[in-house]
Amino acid sequence: MKKTHKKLSAFTLIELLIVIAIIGILATLMFPAIANVMDRANGVKLGNNGKNVVQGILSANIEREAMSKGAIWPSKGKWSDSNAYFARLLGSGGAVILDGISPSVFAGAGVPAAADADDLKDKGNVWNMTACDDSPDDATPFMMTRNLKGLPEDTFAKGQDTSATDLSTYLDASTKPFGAKQVVVVRRGGAMETIRAKYLDTETFLMGTTNSAIEVVEAKTDSATGEDNEF
Repeated sequence: MKKTHKKLSAFTLIELLIVIAIIGILATLMFPAIANVMDRANGVKLGNNGKNVVQGILSANIEREAMSKGAIWPSKGKWSDSNAYFARLLGSGGAVILDGISPSVFAGAGVPAAADADDLKDKGNVWNMTACDDSPDDATPFMMTRNLKGLPEDTFAKGQDTSATDLSTYLDASTKPFGAKQVVVVRRGGAMETIRAKYLDTETFLMGTTNSAIEVVEAKTDSATGEDNEF
């Protein structure tokens, strides 16, 4: 009786290379979409952290007003950088002002978390902020991710034309988080949004509100922080 041998089917080397090439092409096509989704998710997470900080400041201001103490919004020209400001809120150089706020909310999307308030002052945080000497409208941005930097002084000037000023050129491609892709903005009333670079202009950024007394206090990333200030 003759033995029959089944012929086993298998990929040839050429077929295997074709499959690998197809997988590589699909991965290349999908990567930008996946990266965008991850950026959006990180933006929402950072924005929610920022909202918690703003709400904490609002609550602290209400308590301080009842005791005839000044508000803890940063004053124009008073803070050397936002690292020192947020570190002071968490107790660096004085009493803790924001209860229940962890240094970890000032990190994320590639920016490492600080261990404590003093470490936050040295290590840096994810946010730039705006400082003012009077009370702007709640829609005015208070915090924005630190990749938005070097804004001109007249960005917030009253009476300027806000319809066509492109701010995307002030996104620093080398700065985490997000580089030149997007910026997360938290407004003084607590509203949060993620603005993609192609939509980043003064009209969207300011939402029609301007105040000539505002300046941007940036987060320093070289540990060259200033002295603590009192409120």
